[in-house]
Amino acid sequence: IPCGVIKDKPRYPWRGLMVDPARHFIPLADLKKFADLMAYYKFNKLHLHLTDNQGWRLPVPGYPRLESVASKRAETFGDGIPHGGMYTREELKELVAYCADRGIEVIPEIDVPGHNEALAAAYPEFFCFPKPDMKVRTVAGNSKELVCPQKPEVWKFYAAVFKELKDIFPSKIVHLGGDEAPTELWEKCPLCRQARAGAGMKDEQEQMRDFFARMTSLLAKNGQTPQFWYEGNAGIYHPGETVYAWRQDQARQSIDKTKKAGLNLIMASNEYCYLDFPQIQGQYNWGWMRTTTLRKCYELDPAFGKSPQETGHVRGVHAAAWAEHLPDLNHLLYRVYPRAMAIAEAGWSPMDVRSWDNFRRKVADHRAFVLKRFNYDLERTKENEPPFRWENKK
Repeated sequence: IPCGVIKDKPRYPWRGLMVDPARHFIPLADLKKFADLMAYYKFNKLHLHLTDNQGWRLPVPGYPRLESVASKRAETFGDGIPHGGMYTREELKELVAYCADRGIEVIPEIDVPGHNEALAAAYPEFFCFPKPDMKVRTVAGNSKELVCPQKPEVWKFYAAVFKELKDIFPSKIVHLGGDEAPTELWEKCPLCRQARAGAGMKDEQEQMRDFFARMTSLLAKNGQTPQFWYEGNAGIYHPGETVYAWRQDQARQSIDKTKKAGLNLIMASNEYCYLDFPQIQGQYNWGWMRTTTLRKCYELDPAFGKSPQETGHVRGVHAAAWAEHLPDLNHLLYRVYPRAMAIAEAGWSPMDVRSWDNFRRKVADHRAFVLKRFNYDLERTKENEPPFRWENKK
């Protein structure tokens, strides 16, 4: 066999994929299968979205209603089928070890202060205006419910959550979400109003900044650091923190804004990186999702054409597969691949060595290989997507 030397290195150190077991629980065996394909395409970060309005998947000692209440919902989009699931510590540790063997770091996400209806159903006392009849959300969307930053029991709870994460995940990173958090109830809450007046805060956004400063301090006690979904005008971040640019209308501008603010940036623009969107025109789109083709994903340049001097703080790329409407591994893999291969190349290869025609040929070649090695077919047509039982519901 002739000898040779291969010189290769990634353009960016961070090449991530997010899955969403909060919306639809993903069993451990399926997460392992997902990680196998990730590793083959040189993704090195698996992001677990563990909590949201539709479910809570992390066990926390001393808080049994997380499993008995927050991890279960009555149905999904009116299908009449109960849904639930909770990981054990042992399962999550097994996943961490499995991924580590494949060069993948597992990043947990605990969404705060919003996206928390499941938590509100289990522990309404954590919120400004407790609703004892709150249920785990059964449809997509968000609500106004935010945890109350002025209740000591909230901070005791999150201290327990972060300790549990420390004991399970070797990663020092905890994604805190932080997006889509309307402050209307904080504005009305007597405890929040009193706290703002006492601290001389001018509005709820100052209170939000203080909330995340306290969260960051709580993490620091465990040697952990936060990450966030970037809300460009929120003013809640601190120099040195890492944010994900996810909003299409802010992605390009976020490069300059985060550099000026001293933040690290991971490019996750939904225009290219939201892999729950349909990939072929005419496929199920929930009535509002635009079609994001394989070629569109391949066009992603995480630097948006800016110079290395302007983008030294850009750490990499991150694709997300939100799972409100992805009920199982079959649907998940169908939407994620082969588009994840395009995101992987955007994270690995500089723009001057990339070619759509070459990439398209490689995808075609890989179909037979992936079918043989992973027993998974990458063929995509308008007609061969798995059906959705709630396709005509919202």
